[in-house]
This record gives sequence, structure tokens and C-alpha cells, in this order.
Amino acid sequence: MEENWKYKVEEFADKVIKKAKEKNLPVVCRCGETPGGTKHIGNFNDNIRSYFIYLSVKEKGYPAKHIQTRDNMDPFRKLPAGFFDLNKKWHISTPEMINSYQKYVGMPLYFIPDPLGCCENYSEHFRKIYEEECAKMGLVDTEYFSTYELYKTGKFNEYLKKIFENIDEARKIDLSIEKTKPKDYVPVWAICEKCKKITGRVAKINLEEEEVEYTCTGRNLTSKYPAIGCGHNGKCSWKNGNVKMDWEFEWPAQMLLFDTTIEPFGKEHFIGSWPFAKQVISKVYKSDLPLVFYYEYFLVDKQKMATRHGNVTPLSNLLKIIEPEVIRYIYTKRPRKQRNLNSNNILNLVNEFDFAEKVYFGLKKGKNKKEEEKYKKNYEFALLKNPPKIFPDRVSYPRLIKLLKKFPKTKIIEIITKEKGEKADFSIKRIDLVKDYLEISKTK
Repeated sequence: MEENWKYKVEEFADKVIKKAKEKNLPVVCRCGETPGGTKHIGNFNDNIRSYFIYLSVKEKGYPAKHIQTRDNMDPFRKLPAGFFDLNKKWHISTPEMINSYQKYVGMPLYFIPDPLGCCENYSEHFRKIYEEECAKMGLVDTEYFSTYELYKTGKFNEYLKKIFENIDEARKIDLSIEKTKPKDYVPVWAICEKCKKITGRVAKINLEEEEVEYTCTGRNLTSKYPAIGCGHNGKCSWKNGNVKMDWEFEWPAQMLLFDTTIEPFGKEHFIGSWPFAKQVISKVYKSDLPLVFYYEYFLVDKQKMATRHGNVTPLSNLLKIIEPEVIRYIYTKRPRKQRNLNSNNILNLVNEFDFAEKVYFGLKKGKNKKEEEKYKKNYEFALLKNPPKIFPDRVSYPRLIKLLKKFPKTKIIEIITKEKGEKADFSIKRIDLVKDYLEISKTK
């Protein structure tokens, strides 16, 4: 059995190459995010897991792309309780700030002001931070697309037309999932020309004139976030950004727009949204399904993170205490196992990474051949398929902790340099990381 073992990412790579070859297309590994607040390490699952497949496909010699959409046309719901500024300083939202943003509930994220006034709009603020973090994590080959621009340039027009042409089927799917929706529901909302909210309920569709008539009725984004309409009756073109699809129709449209071959997403989407999206793709858009897989939640101190509520652990926080390759190592592990991070198991993770590095360079052995191969593959992907040519010989975190309790940084550098020679830099970089790790651990 051990001889037949195959690394999961490479197994996915083989499957997507076969699928792409059938259509004579490059492999497209896609992911998406909503710039509604500071993104957390759980959100990064989408990006890094699709990027691993992208790297594996490229290594196998087949053309591939890694694409991320930023859903900046999503309706605003609430100002997070806390968020980063561009310098990664954490800000707490005051009750006054939160109240002042209530009037924007229901507007596209792209339309509303940056809470700190430093960026063009709300979505740009959080977009800049997250994409910078992704670059620091080594995702340098990603192509980014704005859903606002996709709407404005007409990229979604054909999918809107298909919804309207197949409106009976679209309604049937809607009602099979959400029975409380009215029988004449249209899963497309006009952006009201008066209040600029995505609250214009479509009352009439004119395919010939490419227009819709709407009433700004307001809507409940969830039971907690009612978007108040202004009552305006209007008419507008449904092309080029005047309307927005419900997310359950927009998401599969994004998949098809980019000829997505494979896309990862969280368990909640796999259970809740994907069964819906599959029907939309096959019955409304009349297309083939991409390959998908889901991952489990990340918890921090046993708590679920939520961007909207501001209880998040951003990548930038982890980058203060462990190297990017060690962070990436977390994501090489089984995606369908829920993981809880805290200051104690962070240390265990670093130790496991160091062990995998030794296995890769033949200095340690696993329990068996299969385990050794897993360590080696995990290490390769953690290093983005570009591992160092020589064994880095890093000083372990436990040893650095002991050294920091006895000596100043200058003395530790002297000790490491004398011991490691040309390899000293790998360990010297760890000193400040371990110092910050100890500071964080004290506060827990």
C-alpha cells in the first residue's frame, strides 16, 4: 500500500491537468475573498491551498494560472469591532464610528468611505492589507480581479442574461433552498440610483431593451443586518454594473468566467452554498462543474474567527513570531481536520517543521517510508517548491528561548555565528521572532 501512496496536492494536480486538457485550456486555480475587514489566517486557506495546486501543475509542465477575485461589490453589513490600518496597527471601532456607518448598510463595499480616510474607499483599504500579506507569504504569481471592475466592464452580462432567460429555473432553485422567498423572486438586485444601495427589488425584466424596473424596497442581508430602502421606483440597464447578482449566482458565474478548473472553500460553503451553486451552474448557466474541495475551520484559542466582528488573527500577527515557511507548513497538513492555534501549539508546529526539514535533508527518519514522504512533501510545499540547496541548520525555538533568558541579542548572535558559520543567518533571523513569541506568551 505504501508504494501506491500519493500526496493529495499532486493527486489534485493530475486531476485538473486531465480536466483542462479535455478543453485545451490552462489549469485555473481560483480563490476569492471579500474585503469587508481585516482578513485572518483561516481566510488564507483559499489562497494557499489553491496556490499549492498551481505550483504542482506548473512543476508537471502544464500551463496554469492562480487567480483571486476580490468581492468588492458585496453589500456592506457592519463596521468590524477592530481592524488594521495600513501600518498593521490595530484600531478599535468606537460606538460613534459604528453608528456613523449604519447608513451604508446595503451599499457596495467599493462605494463607501475608508474608515481611516487613507484609501480610495472601504474595500481598497482591506484589499491593500491582505494582498500585501499574501505577497509576504510568497504568493507572487497571483492575478487579482475586482468584481466591481468585472461588472463595470460587462464581464458578468452574459450570466445576467442567462439568469433572466432561465428565470423560472432560477426561481425553482431559489425556492428549493430558501422556501421563505416569494415565488416571483429575482436573484438580481438593482443598485438604487438614489440611495446607492443594493436594495432595488427587480419587478420587471425587459430582455429586448436590456433593462429592469425596480422598487427600492430594502432587504435583510441577514436577520441582523437590514438594509433600509428609500422607496424609489426606477428603471435601469442590467448591464455594466447597474445591478448585482445574489452571491449564490455571482459565485458560480465567477467560476465560469475564469474557466476555473479547481477551487477550495470552507466547510460552511460546501454544506450551504455549493449544493445551490452546482444547480445554478448546470441548470441556469448550463455549463460543466469545476473541481472543488473544502477545508475545516481554524480556531485560535478554541474560538472561531470572524472578519466582520473583528476577532481575527491576521497573517501579519503570525509573521511576527514565526517564519513564512513555517506558517505555510500549517496549510500543508490535512485540510479536513479542524485546527486550533495557541501559543503552546505554535511552538509544537515550529518543532515539527524543523523535524520535517531534517527529514528532507536526510538527517532524521520517520516512522516508516510513507511518513517520511509526507514530511518531505509538506516541507517542499511549505518552501513553495523551492527548498534551500543546503540544510539550513536552524537553532530550535526551545534553545533560543533558553539563550534569551541568559544573554543579550548581541551575545546570542556571536554564539550562533561561531557555531553555524555561513548558515548562521537562518538562525539569527529567528531571534526577534522568538523574542516576540515570548512576549505574546506572557500575555496569554
